[in-house]
Amino acid sequence: MTRLSSWTIFSSLILAILLTACASDPTPPPPVGFEITADYQTNNSRLFYFVARTTNDKQFMLESYQDVANKAFSDPQDPSVLGVFSIVPGTKQEYSVNLPAQGAVALYFLFTQPGTQWKKLLSVPLKDKYNINLTPTSQVEIIEDKSWF
Repeated sequence: MTRLSSWTIFSSLILAILLTACASDPTPPPPVGFEITADYQTNNSRLFYFVARTTNDKQFMLESYQDVANKAFSDPQDPSVLGVFSIVPGTKQEYSVNLPAQGAVALYFLFTQPGTQWKKLLSVPLKDKYNINLTPTSQVEIIEDKSWF
C-alpha cells in the first residue's frame, strides 16, 4: 500500500508540473535590431519616420498609408505598434524592437511623398538584425544579417 501511495503522489506531482509548463505564456523572442542608413537625399533631405508593427498578411496588403500613419501617432498608442522612430537623411541609425511571441512584423517608412516602397513585410523566421539602406529615390533595400552558427 505504501508503494502504491508513493507512486500516486509522484505521478500527481509530475502531472502538475507538466500542466503548469503547458499553461505558461510563450516566451517572447529576443529583440530584433535595425541598422538604417539613409542617403542625404532620401525623402528630399527631410525628416521622416520608421514604424515597426505586428500585422498579418491580409492587413498588410489592405492597409493604406493613412491607416498606418494614424496607428503610428494615435493616443493612446495602437497595441500593434512596436516602435516609431524618426529618421534623419544622411545618417546611420540603430534601433531595437521587442517582438511579440507571435505574428508577422511589417516595416513602414512614412516618407513625405510615399511611392511603392513605403512598406515591407519581413519573412519568418526573423533574423537577429536587418541592415536597411534607403536610397536617394526613397527606395528601401533590406539586407538580412547572416548568422555565423
